[in-house]
Amino acid sequence: MSSSLSISFPVPIPITMDSACATVASVPLFKPLKHRHLVRGRFRPLHRCLSAVTPLRFSSASDDRRAIITLNVGGMMCEGCANSVKKILESRPQVLSANVNLASETAIVSPLPEPNDLKQLGEELAQHLTTCGFTSSLRDQEDN
Repeated sequence: MSSSLSISFPVPIPITMDSACATVASVPLFKPLKHRHLVRGRFRPLHRCLSAVTPLRFSSASDDRRAIITLNVGGMMCEGCANSVKKILESRPQVLSANVNLASETAIVSPLPEPNDLKQLGEELAQHLTTCGFTSSLRDQEDN
């Protein structure tokens, strides 16, 4: 015999109406799991780390030799953490795609094909991940 407990409670989500579209005005915040986003003794909600707008991404078939950035990422405990790191990285406007490996604690980032300094971009991404609660550093090119 199995039993289940179900508790439902209303959560008010205010919306505003503009023409034929509804826009969420605000969403109640809940504390995330401790091991994911505990920064300096305080919780840091994931929504603060994600950009409000994700830019349109494209790829070119002629870009066979794309540059990559490899980051060391600590603080990931589960696949959910790895997915959070991937979302955080891909929310940045300079990033085309990101692949995160939980076992090796690394993230491989493909930047947009723009003229930019890869080392500087890698350091900015590592700093952003650290701000979001995952200790991160740029991996040296010799370590790849």
